[in-house]
Amino acid sequence: MERQLLPDPRLSEPGKPDNTPRILYIEDDVTAATLFKVRMERDGYAVDVARTGEEGIGLLAQETYDLIALDYQLPEMTGLHILQEIVSLEGHPPAIMITSDDDAAVVVEALRLGISDYVMKGSDEGYLHQLPVVAKRIIQQHRGQQEYEEFVDDLHEQNRKLALLNRATQIFSSTLDETQIALQLVSSICEFTNTEGSSVWLWADDESNRLECVAIFSNGEHVEPHHVQLAPGQGVAGWAAQTEQTLVVNDAPHDPRFSSTSDEKLNFRTQSLLAVPLRAPDKTLGVLELVNKRSGAFLESDRILAETLATSAAIAIENARFVRDLNRQTEELRLRNEELDAFAHTVAHDLKTPLSLVTGYADMLRENFDVLHPDEIAVYLKQLIDNSMRMNHIIESLLLLAGVRGASHVEIEPVPMHDIVVEAMTRVEFMLAEREAIVHIPDDWPDAMGYGPWLEEVWYNYVVNALKYGGNPPELRLGHDLMANEQVRFWIEDNGPGVPADSTILFKPTIRAQRSNERRGYGLGLSIVKRIVERLKGDVGAENIPDGGSRFYFTLPAAPPEESSTA
Repeated sequence: MERQLLPDPRLSEPGKPDNTPRILYIEDDVTAATLFKVRMERDGYAVDVARTGEEGIGLLAQETYDLIALDYQLPEMTGLHILQEIVSLEGHPPAIMITSDDDAAVVVEALRLGISDYVMKGSDEGYLHQLPVVAKRIIQQHRGQQEYEEFVDDLHEQNRKLALLNRATQIFSSTLDETQIALQLVSSICEFTNTEGSSVWLWADDESNRLECVAIFSNGEHVEPHHVQLAPGQGVAGWAAQTEQTLVVNDAPHDPRFSSTSDEKLNFRTQSLLAVPLRAPDKTLGVLELVNKRSGAFLESDRILAETLATSAAIAIENARFVRDLNRQTEELRLRNEELDAFAHTVAHDLKTPLSLVTGYADMLRENFDVLHPDEIAVYLKQLIDNSMRMNHIIESLLLLAGVRGASHVEIEPVPMHDIVVEAMTRVEFMLAEREAIVHIPDDWPDAMGYGPWLEEVWYNYVVNALKYGGNPPELRLGHDLMANEQVRFWIEDNGPGVPADSTILFKPTIRAQRSNERRGYGLGLSIVKRIVERLKGDVGAENIPDGGSRFYFTLPAAPPEESSTA
């Protein structure tokens, strides 16, 4: 019993309702062609009949067939000539040759050209019963072969994708460079999904709460992102990042979530999109976006591949950030330990002298109080008080430094620098008088973003440093400069001997060389300045000035005009 061949939807043209297997029969015998057509159509096939070879080749150029049956004896063209035309076509269907009993040479030549089978005409019409059976068998075999080849091709494609996925995953795990991971991700996903371009968007490290494009791959090459950013929820990428959901958009220009901002900046035209969140174990880091599928729409297999690769990349990025933070913390710990060693060395030396003096004068008072003149007692008491105050100042400096280190959050706000300078100068009035210092202070000061109590300590330490190491008498000049990058530089100039070429050593907690006619410095003041200003997102420095002397400065972000206070 013959097996009924069911229609195969893969062989039908897109949108065509009739998807039954189709046969082209090239036969000039009207009776034989009609009998074959009726028999095959009754069994669920569609049959087109051509009376000549030229007509058959014309139909073959216009239509898609699953089988060609052709008679050898045809007017104008023989079956072999037609067969030569057929086998020259790429992806041609299988063919059956119908010959006479004595045409063995024709059968051999037809087999050489690639005929799938043949049927010989006898003296009777029995071949008309044999031909449908052969036709069905050849179609079934051909379909089976097609299915097998498609299966093998699909298997090869899956193996290729697995190899690529394994390679990409190995690259992700072998580097701790966040940028390299993103670049590998965009190039790999385009190769996996046959996509025109892709990009990686990560949440910015600052407080802007925006997505920043960090890697772009387009038409086979990496493209500079040019600092393209998206607000939360902006565009398809922003929507996917905010909702943490995968999104497929196959008609991007007409989707309300689509934003043309990136296209305009990158001179690109987006038609279809696949956006996949970059999910790490604890949070979503950003979005992987695929743009313009080259063949058709994005499929479920594209989504699965993109999500798999995005997850691997997100974990790799998270690991890279963890190691980066660990290295940073290790380096900070190393620097802090070095700093603490220097502090301990500095404080030990700075406390040793006043403590020895306090002990010595106290012991002298205890031993000789009854025989000392009142004026001598007053001198000893003054030395006790002065050196006790020096030790107290050292301890206060250490407490301030510890406070700056330990403060987890400081409210940075517009600070009226005029008021801060006035307060700092009030604290050093006795030193100014003692050194007979000349001080020049402007009346107008710009406001800056900072924290008032800390900035008062900055000015206090800078002024004390200038009084100690300035000229004799010291001449100090305070001022400020507005810088182009929305920063303000505040400075104090002195008439001292200047600073060394490497001025950074002045801001480290080390023992400073002292001149014979100067009191020893504490060695902590400029370290405190550096620590405070850096916590306030500024910088410190020192330089020599052309007319002699030095300039110590610090920079801070300028207060926005609408937030500035009145000095």
